[in-house]
Amino acid sequence: MNYAVKNYTMEREFPLRKETIWKLLSDNNRLNLYIGLFPVAFSEAKKEGNGVFFREGRAKIANTVPLHWREYPFQWEENRAYSVERRYIGGPLHYYLWGVELFEAKDGSPNKTGVRIKASFKARNALGAAAIPLIGLQSMKNSMKYLEEYLASGADDPFNAPQKSPNHKVQLDELERLEAALRKRPVKEEYVALLHDYLIEKSSQDVAHIEPALLANLWHADLDEVLRLLLYATKEGMLNLSWNLICPNCRISKSEQNSLSDITEQFHCDLCGINYDANFDQYVELQFSVHPAVRKAYAEVYCVGGPMITPHVKMQKIVGIGETVLLNIPESLESLRVRVVQANDQVRFETGEMQKGRDSLVYSDGGWSFASIGNPSEVEITNSSSNDIVIVLEQDSWNAEKVTAAKVTAMQEFHDLFSSEVLSPGKKIGIDRVTILFTDLKGSTSLYESVGDAAAYGQVRRHFEFLTQHIAKNSGSVVKTIGDAVMAVFHLPEDGLKAALEIQQNLAGFNDGANEDIVLKIGLYSGPAIAVNSNDRLDYFGRTVNIAARIEGQAEGGDIVFSSDYMEQANLRKLLDANGMQLEAFTANLKGIEGRVELMRLTTAAPAIKTVG
Repeated sequence: MNYAVKNYTMEREFPLRKETIWKLLSDNNRLNLYIGLFPVAFSEAKKEGNGVFFREGRAKIANTVPLHWREYPFQWEENRAYSVERRYIGGPLHYYLWGVELFEAKDGSPNKTGVRIKASFKARNALGAAAIPLIGLQSMKNSMKYLEEYLASGADDPFNAPQKSPNHKVQLDELERLEAALRKRPVKEEYVALLHDYLIEKSSQDVAHIEPALLANLWHADLDEVLRLLLYATKEGMLNLSWNLICPNCRISKSEQNSLSDITEQFHCDLCGINYDANFDQYVELQFSVHPAVRKAYAEVYCVGGPMITPHVKMQKIVGIGETVLLNIPESLESLRVRVVQANDQVRFETGEMQKGRDSLVYSDGGWSFASIGNPSEVEITNSSSNDIVIVLEQDSWNAEKVTAAKVTAMQEFHDLFSSEVLSPGKKIGIDRVTILFTDLKGSTSLYESVGDAAAYGQVRRHFEFLTQHIAKNSGSVVKTIGDAVMAVFHLPEDGLKAALEIQQNLAGFNDGANEDIVLKIGLYSGPAIAVNSNDRLDYFGRTVNIAARIEGQAEGGDIVFSSDYMEQANLRKLLDANGMQLEAFTANLKGIEGRVELMRLTTAAPAIKTVG
């Protein structure tokens, strides 16, 4: 029997901004769980003939009726609409098309939004015809109910949207025991209470994949403070940590490892079809999960391609062979690009004020007609290639709030708590940008001669503790000591400069009462580096490290020296201007570096420091 296509539409207005509704309804993994759909197992991306890629999905209705389908890429325009198509391989259905559209409220209020949910079903047999009203229509009703319950809850963040009553069991006695130990750590009491509630109340998915930046936003808290809390909670056995390998194009996790030692130098993205080198800056992300001793949690999959899985993508469209589509470009403070998924051919938009007008792009088997265009309000795209393609309009820059391996491994707490977390011997992972700080004592030989070996050694050891305190306070960590010198690492250049300033400005207080004052030389440099396993600890090598050491050698004592290009970042210039710092420009020959290097010497406004020797 040939069953007719059934089309359904539901419409309502809600007193919510479109951005809020978009976040709620386009987070399909969370939405599908709420509306009662079933978890799904997806294959890697596949492609046949000249068509676009798809994934095969498998699931069971009520754990009994098996479903097997091809799921094609979601199509969406951020804050406006999305749709997804499934074509079934056997079973009770032929195909299913689901879509959500947001439209302006009748009274034109920006605080009201119209929601239209559309669905098309085609049954294959009597079971499918009977299931459509029971499951399909109910899913549409439940989606509207999801928005109603969000409104009724008074939540101020879509992440706090209502969820099904938890069916998990929390081991409260064990949780409270671990919290008592956590409170003895240098963490804020209010954060411990917030983490307690989170682990009890949130869904299995939420506690199985805990993102530090998400918690910081949710709690309106400082990211570094939240990260420290999670690191200490992991050390106490409340949480586990994992490292996610992120594809640099689609920016989706492709692999999850429990230890840095398990990370490989290359990994593969099935969606993009390319191998990538692991990179601490962007491609290795830290996440946490609740420890099974506290609560058993499983991150079941309900969706792998929804808009909120790739929030940097503003628009995604399927463009058939010979088809032309028009993209309405949103105004953005971020730089944008158009990319062909899997082929990864890109066109970048120039930054600056948007220009009203339309540009045209043609995509052929040889790539795009232009490598870059201006910043138009519309772009007409024609697919003249021999394949259907999927194009995305996306932010070119990465999310700075993600906690990457480069950030967390630069923190002193990480080195202190997880000293065994190192790369496997022989492996090396690149870092695009890291800040290296070197310090050394001026006249240390005279210090030993003046006060004796025992007293001098004790003062040098205390000075290491003094340095570590200020380095850790500014989100850095001591990598190693080399004689009387210290090598430290920072994720952000401004953190390195803040630490250097605090060290020099507080050195007089450290020297107070000492038999002989110590004088410090400090050098800073930022650039790419290689992270490696050296003597069972995480270490850094490369030109950046060598230059930082050579720059420190140009310091005279009581000063901070760095390269002139170190000051190119606005945050650093503001930091110096705010503190009234004096800079002296000079050039020097650095051993192993060709030509003279332009350097800057900063003398702090601290009290005068006596020199030694």
